[in-house]
Amino acid sequence: MSENDGKHDSLEAIPTKIISRREFIKHAAVGTGAAAASMVSIGFSDIAFGAPQAFAPIAARVGATSATAWKFAVMADSQWLADDDGKNPNGTPVGIINQLNQQFIAHGVKFVVQVGDLTEHASKNTQPPNIPTTVTKVVDGITTNYTYTNLAAEDTHAAFIQTLYNAGIGFFAHRGNHDCDPTTATEFTRIFPQTQNGVMNNTPADVLAMANPNVTTQAIVAKSGSTFTIGSNFSSPGTSDVGSDNLKGLTYSFDYLNSRFVLIDQFNPPDNLGPDGKAAYDINTTVALQQPWIKKVLTTKPAKVQHTFVFSHKGLITQQHEDVLFGSCPSDTPSATYTYIDKTGATKTVTKVGAVGMNDFIRSLSDNGAKLYFCGHDHIHNRSIVKTTDSGAAAQVTHILCQSCSSKFYTPNEYNAVGNGPVPACTSNDAFYCGGKRQTQLSQELYTIGYYIVSVDGPNVSVDYHSAPTYAVHSASTKDTITATPTLNFTKRETFGYSHNGKQFVLGQGDSFTAVRDEGPSGTVAAILSGTNNNPNADRSGRKYYNAVNTGWHARTSHTASDTLALWGMSYNLGSSQTDTYVLSLSYDKSKSDSFMLVTPDSNGNWINAADQNLGGAKNPVSGPWEVGYGLGSYGIDKSTNTVWAVINYSGYFAVVAEV
Repeated sequence: MSENDGKHDSLEAIPTKIISRREFIKHAAVGTGAAAASMVSIGFSDIAFGAPQAFAPIAARVGATSATAWKFAVMADSQWLADDDGKNPNGTPVGIINQLNQQFIAHGVKFVVQVGDLTEHASKNTQPPNIPTTVTKVVDGITTNYTYTNLAAEDTHAAFIQTLYNAGIGFFAHRGNHDCDPTTATEFTRIFPQTQNGVMNNTPADVLAMANPNVTTQAIVAKSGSTFTIGSNFSSPGTSDVGSDNLKGLTYSFDYLNSRFVLIDQFNPPDNLGPDGKAAYDINTTVALQQPWIKKVLTTKPAKVQHTFVFSHKGLITQQHEDVLFGSCPSDTPSATYTYIDKTGATKTVTKVGAVGMNDFIRSLSDNGAKLYFCGHDHIHNRSIVKTTDSGAAAQVTHILCQSCSSKFYTPNEYNAVGNGPVPACTSNDAFYCGGKRQTQLSQELYTIGYYIVSVDGPNVSVDYHSAPTYAVHSASTKDTITATPTLNFTKRETFGYSHNGKQFVLGQGDSFTAVRDEGPSGTVAAILSGTNNNPNADRSGRKYYNAVNTGWHARTSHTASDTLALWGMSYNLGSSQTDTYVLSLSYDKSKSDSFMLVTPDSNGNWINAADQNLGGAKNPVSGPWEVGYGLGSYGIDKSTNTVWAVINYSGYFAVVAEV
């Protein structure tokens, strides 16, 4: 499929459990949080070359099993466009939010970040403010009408995340274009005071007591427990940075443990002026005016902060919408006129404001170790690498366009569309505006509801993308919708990650995996000896996907003869962890023992033979170096080079275990 199984018919076929037991075990071991929090002793009787071996208790503690690891979640646009089905009051998809709350609790996250659009109708710019919206509610065949204001719409989301606070989970958000009214800006900082001080479970009493037209089907839960604080070093743009403090609590940053979080608001502040407090607010220039503050929080961090995560509603380049964080299109040209053929065959001409300042922004992220940029707005899951396109030093960031938690979904077919079918071909925004120079595609999925679990473990970060099919009704336009709240059966669709002590290798279709080579903190050398990226997938505009292969390391322990390698990005079919077959080699410390093996953690965190986790193949122990022709499941030791190797078809965590 062109979108990695993104079409409706493919989603229809996805059962709740789509992987084999063996693949489930591998998912759990490679994933973020499935392994046990502590490791247990194990004796291996089948992992040496014929003779039983006795192994010391292992202390794998890799990935989210580490004692210092922690997790947060990311969700995107939460809007309800259709009539209220009795579960989605005030244009807010409460029926979806409630299901997500339970997912976040089950994952054990510390807090949730939402990248804008907390509801559908909090963006009215009509004066006077709070003009009521009338909606139809149909429950059990009974039709009624009720009205709500833009402020009530925003309050609804705040009321229904009380479930998270009651579970000790925090919530941080910023606004999107559906929360952009100046009155909504004031209300946002009132109902989410944590954006200025981190104090959670402090929602105003009137919000929790608000009128709820669906009280009989889903009531607002009562507050329990005391307030609690998440984060420190809260900051917003101020007079010394940008000229005014009208973005206080709207754009903000904070620190949590070893990470800094930067959330950027692009929309109307309460006074409807720019960040300088002088010029009239302009959506195309407001973030550029915030750049002095953004650079300050990116560069001035405590020594303990290893990671910086950046969030905003609009992307740097997206798939359906062409408007971005820095303008009405992602081009470097300040202003230009474009002609295109729309999907009906009509020729249209538009004038767009270019993304002046975006290259500088990307460079500031790259220079300060901010490797992930999360955004929403497009209601699509799309992972890519976004690059600078000017003449300055090259820079890039991994761009995570987050799947929505909404009733509406978009199709990437904005420009130069051909044909009149339900899913016309198209030219990408990157090709249309940037000559194909700004974006490298990694993965995409359409028409689902999704969320992201980010695990932070020392220098290593792993992201799990989960989604559930919605069976949205496709229309001839670029907007698909659902009209009733579905039961969401989430599955993990892909895992990706990075490490500050590792490397990234961006490999195209047909490229050899032998480019992947890295050295761990204790001198362990990891190398892929054979294998080719056979990723066959392309997006709707025909752009082929690349594999962003990342390495990371956990230092060697007393129970391993090597550092532990984290390897992400080898798989490419959403919903499967299987990769192309390749040969992985790790060096070892020969002073440990005379018998070694490449191992990986199982679902309980115990080291097992790496060949045991393969999807297919049969174990085949070999004494000696790897040779061309060894099949999947072959593994061995090359004592002449002090390395172990295995022919495998998954990625995850790997180490060398030695006999005591």
